[in-house]
Amino acid sequence: MKGKTLNKKIIFCWLIFLPIAMIHCYDSLATREAPVITLIKPVTVEGITISVHPDQVIRTIPREIFGTNIEWFNNGNDFWQPQNQRISSQLTELLANQGVSLIRFPGGTLSDFYDWHDGIGPQSSRPVRPHHTDPGTSANTFGSPELLQLCRTTSSKPLITVNAGTGSPELAADWVAYMNSTNNIQRQQDGQTLPLPVQYWEIGNELYLDGSEAEKSITIGPEEYAERYLKYASSMKAVDPAIKLIALGRASSYNIPYGPYSKWNATVLERAGKEIDFIALHNAYFPMLLDDDKNRTAEEVYTAMWSAPLAVDEDLNQLETLIQKYEDKKEINIAITEWGAFFSMSNPVFIDQVKTLGSAVYIARMMQVFLSHPKVMIANYFKFTDPTFMGWVNYAAEPKVPFYAFQMYAKHFGTQLIKSEINSPLFTSTKIGLLNARTNIPELNVIAATNDSKTKLYINIVSCSWDKTQQISLDLHAFNAAEAATKRSISGPSPLANNGPDLPSWWPFPYQEPADKQIPPITIQTTPWNINEKLVIPPHSIITIELDKKI
Repeated sequence: MKGKTLNKKIIFCWLIFLPIAMIHCYDSLATREAPVITLIKPVTVEGITISVHPDQVIRTIPREIFGTNIEWFNNGNDFWQPQNQRISSQLTELLANQGVSLIRFPGGTLSDFYDWHDGIGPQSSRPVRPHHTDPGTSANTFGSPELLQLCRTTSSKPLITVNAGTGSPELAADWVAYMNSTNNIQRQQDGQTLPLPVQYWEIGNELYLDGSEAEKSITIGPEEYAERYLKYASSMKAVDPAIKLIALGRASSYNIPYGPYSKWNATVLERAGKEIDFIALHNAYFPMLLDDDKNRTAEEVYTAMWSAPLAVDEDLNQLETLIQKYEDKKEINIAITEWGAFFSMSNPVFIDQVKTLGSAVYIARMMQVFLSHPKVMIANYFKFTDPTFMGWVNYAAEPKVPFYAFQMYAKHFGTQLIKSEINSPLFTSTKIGLLNARTNIPELNVIAATNDSKTKLYINIVSCSWDKTQQISLDLHAFNAAEAATKRSISGPSPLANNGPDLPSWWPFPYQEPADKQIPPITIQTTPWNINEKLVIPPHSIITIELDKKI
């Protein structure tokens, strides 16, 4: 099947994890220039203080929290270039430059229909397989050896989701042997002489959902999943006892049932907790607009989305409390193996707004939440690149604004998270999509970190203000900072500001292009800053201040 037809068919299938049929097409006609926002009148607010405590360390920041997803199909989301028979050097460079440290493979829902044997051996002998989640098919051009090559090139690690839907413990154990056994002949024949090896293995993907036909064919309850998980754990750890296993958890940060099994987490932890190293959540896809939201304003939608990290924070608190009951002698941590901004598959005004500055603000706020939870040790955003709106790098290998929000933390932040506080103004949001209405939402949010030697201090501020410029004072406590500092910022004239069109010419569905394209593109701007100056935070922006200790 030609790529254009294939990609057109897969567009409807990305969001198959939703347990209800909430998406219907609208009758609007497509237009690529329709504005959806009016000019924002600036307001300035003063009297805000950020207080940081360099001697109060919350945790060491794990590198695995800076992960992404790459799927096996469509040439590994275009990482594999069939015409050149090699991995894209352009995408590889972007992946390394963004600071990605962990790559989840081969899906998504695709994982639970995937036979890893299809992705090894000579390219010419690998089979073409159906996607199972849509009518398309793909050649297995990006498999295990290509994943290992990409990880070695970018100094990242793999996280593999094994097939627990249509596969078997034996199939999973054989994959562990291929990846991790020192003298595995198959891997060596594929040009990977030595193992990496692979430390993180996830047992299935969202097997609690029963919405789509594909999901219904593999849906199981928590009791059956726990039993299946233990069989997989036994077989896989018999090959390599050092691997870390990730069990499926169920999110509760949405205001609709996330699958039919409300006691999923407690059941799985009670029955299989002794073999669980991580429990996975997919609890950070927002704002998820419904049919009732088709006439919402941009301000309503974005302010609701900026409240979502508070719901995720509450969900993580609940899971951490539950985990405490089952840890006993074994520590169990949390892995967010999919997350990212998501608006709608059908609302023509909001389909293509994953790429905006406002979405980048949401990404930054979610990173703050993940970093602030010591049990969140892994996080993989969905997904690095794609010909649809979901990729953070577009079909032309051009980064969207969220790419840089993630990079702010992966490349320009410290290693030791420390206590920080702010007396932020508050705002209120309305009920939107899967988000309940909220009050007392901070307009400004802060986290801070030092490097290992405590010679550098990083203060990260995310503004969720729609229209206010804030002036901030810093209280650094015991950190004696040099006057000359560095400010890194991501900002723009409106939350809908973006780096330009990212959907291909063949995109078949009605949509409105957000009008606020920026020239030059929005990236991380690095400028000098003096600590004797007021720190000015524009609305809907992401700022990191890097301070050096005075010698």
